[in-house]
Amino acid sequence: SMVVGKPMSMMLLKKNATVTVCHTKTKDLRAECKEADILVACAGVAEMIDETYVKEGAVVFDVGINVVDGKLCGDVKYKSVTGTADKATPVPGGVGTVTTSVLLKHTVWAAEQMNS
Repeated sequence: SMVVGKPMSMMLLKKNATVTVCHTKTKDLRAECKEADILVACAGVAEMIDETYVKEGAVVFDVGINVVDGKLCGDVKYKSVTGTADKATPVPGGVGTVTTSVLLKHTVWAAEQMNS
């Protein structure tokens, strides 16, 4: 997304990371994800990423926000990946508040630009 995916990939590239950007239609998405040391999931598909997508010792950031049966969940099956990943962010309770604050910051900046 333009909110998380693209800015994060640009920040990682500035730190000399090798970045692979995929989407839900990527051929053999599972294999691509399994190569990642850092996996950022923001596919928009509830609990799509399970342990079969995650490399042993990887760090998983779940940026997805979904509602299933009235409950908030991410794009990662958190309990499924915790045995494989070294660290993983839960939903709710993970990066959501950071995303919200960045969106608010951008909104304020845009309003200031429009009024100057």
